[in-house]
Amino acid sequence: MPAKFVLKKGRSGKYTFTLENNGQEMLKSSDHPNLRAAKLALAAVQRAASGAEVDDRTSAPAAKKTARKTAGRKTAAKKTTARKTAGRKMAAKKTTARKTAAKKTTARKTAAKRTTAAKKTTTRKTAAKKTTARKSTARKTTARKTTARKTAAKRTTAAKKTTARKTAPRKTTARKRTAKKAAATAS
Repeated sequence: MPAKFVLKKGRSGKYTFTLENNGQEMLKSSDHPNLRAAKLALAAVQRAASGAEVDDRTSAPAAKKTARKTAGRKTAAKKTTARKTAGRKMAAKKTTARKTAAKKTTARKTAAKRTTAAKKTTTRKTAAKKTTARKSTARKTTARKTTARKTAAKRTTAAKKTTARKTAPRKTTARKRTAKKAAATAS
């Protein structure tokens, strides 16, 4: 059975193509946004593959070229690892700086909390003193009010007694007068 190209639409809605031979997938393309782009890429692969030569890099002269290339790759890899480690070191320094800054801010926050708590307790104490002062002045004023009421009550009772005394002789004089009149009319 000859090899064939198979076009497929993926779950994400993008198109790919594969080269299959005897039911095995030999080649897979990257994702293409629409069917037209996938067909154009497939045609480009077909054109390039029909006249493609085989570059055998397993022989000795080719091995030297690849050795040079891999040496270049190794130095590039060393450079990138050096960059990565330098980046990691810088990141580590930054994180430790952040941690120390965070520790400082938490220390400041706790110190601020302590001072605000101390301020609150002192304000509570002064507020308590003020309320006790208010209570004592209120007690004094109520005591004054009650004594004023008592004295006013005494005055009113004394006034009632004096008016009762004043009215009592009047009643007796009125009785005397009526008794005199009655005696005068009887005689």
